[in-house]
Amino acid sequence: RLSTTPAPPPPTWRQLQTAEGRVYWQNVETNATTWDDPFVCPAAASEPAAPAVDDEWADWRGCVCGGGYYGQMVACDGGCDNWFHFECVGIKTLPRGSYVCESCAKKPKRARGGGGGDDDDKAPQKKMEKKEPKWNSKDERDGRADLEGLVARSRALTFDDKCRAPKGHPCAGAGLLSPVGDEALIYLPLKNLHDNIVAALRRGKLLQSWEGKGRDVRARGFAFLPKSMARWTQPKMKRGGLKFHAAEKTGPEAKSDEKANWKSCFYLLERDVGKAARRALALLIERVRGVVAQRYKKFLTIDNLVALQPNLHNGAKHLPPHLDFPLHDGFGVVIVTIQMAGPPATVALVRGTRNDDFETHDNNEAGERCWTFQLQTGDAYVLSGDARNVVDHGVLCVAGGGRRSGAGGEQHEPRESLNLRFGLHPQALAQKEILFQFDPKPPPKPPKALVDAAAPEPAAAGGAAAVADAAPVA
Repeated sequence: RLSTTPAPPPPTWRQLQTAEGRVYWQNVETNATTWDDPFVCPAAASEPAAPAVDDEWADWRGCVCGGGYYGQMVACDGGCDNWFHFECVGIKTLPRGSYVCESCAKKPKRARGGGGGDDDDKAPQKKMEKKEPKWNSKDERDGRADLEGLVARSRALTFDDKCRAPKGHPCAGAGLLSPVGDEALIYLPLKNLHDNIVAALRRGKLLQSWEGKGRDVRARGFAFLPKSMARWTQPKMKRGGLKFHAAEKTGPEAKSDEKANWKSCFYLLERDVGKAARRALALLIERVRGVVAQRYKKFLTIDNLVALQPNLHNGAKHLPPHLDFPLHDGFGVVIVTIQMAGPPATVALVRGTRNDDFETHDNNEAGERCWTFQLQTGDAYVLSGDARNVVDHGVLCVAGGGRRSGAGGEQHEPRESLNLRFGLHPQALAQKEILFQFDPKPPPKPPKALVDAAAPEPAAAGGAAAVADAAPVA
């Protein structure tokens, strides 16, 4: 094949010899070397062609060096259809896929090609649209907008001097520890424990999407304390009635969800929970005991800490309001959530009619009512009583810096939190405090007139027993 461009002036080659006496050639301009005689001098054109070259290639001088067809060569797929010696274009092995020479690479893409072929008549390919990241999908944006509207109509939740919501408040049982405690004694040891758990979950590829099979950008996993520290193990949790799947799922979907959740669990070793972490947990438990009602204090012990659950938002700007179902994946009689990283957040507590469509929230006595409070990295909130059992809770990340903001007052890292789940509901307690809300409504009582009409007539004297036996059972 003939080159479509004139060959450059041939460079000068020199013959060299290895220590073993083997002859090789070096290009004095490019320092390229070859075992084969390059025949690059004009006089070499009169020499006979190499025996392996066909007659049609005998006069070919298309490579950038102006040399003939010899040795290992690569063809250009960029449109010039030319061939090049490996050493002349700086390669040692045949490239995987296509190879485009320097000249064709500089041309506009539309100018490439053989020219006049059928490919020239093809319509240009449609540019592939950039896929939105999961945290910015339409569902995420809509969910965030709904929560923002709910928060805009909310009322601020204030806490008393014991960090508790007021007694008798619809959100009674909520608590706010701001900060969670002494930074060196509580936050930093627990942050180190949280980071180690997350690292272990990532190494083992145990993190699971909140919705299963990657449908939710948020991820979570569960760590159990060493068996010497905790009373709850996987067999005991199953015997206690735990069905480790989302409460709304049934059948094969529930089995798949439960399998994924158990897969995301692992046991910590003794060395994973050092003295600093154990002291931090003990100090935190003591603080939380001062927030919850007396009937929940018995669940707040180290051995009753069922699981430590890291939550990674992975760029998501909100967590939709939801209720943690007992004896399912929302287990725990008392739940403590520590914000470990991320921007300041607004926690929304929603109470009212049970409805998953947030567009119907009207913030009045007949519909949903919402209360909010602020949370920063190093803060923790407590859910027990009605705040845990009746009220939905959600989180909305807000703009602006916090106590641990980055440069310029902005928080750049995504939100991370650690849930400490204390105690497993006995079935009777779960029914009394939470599940009763979701029982089907009893059938309406018939009108009094129909009841009176169906009632048997008074029996005559002496025949009361006979009439009672014959009367239908209501």
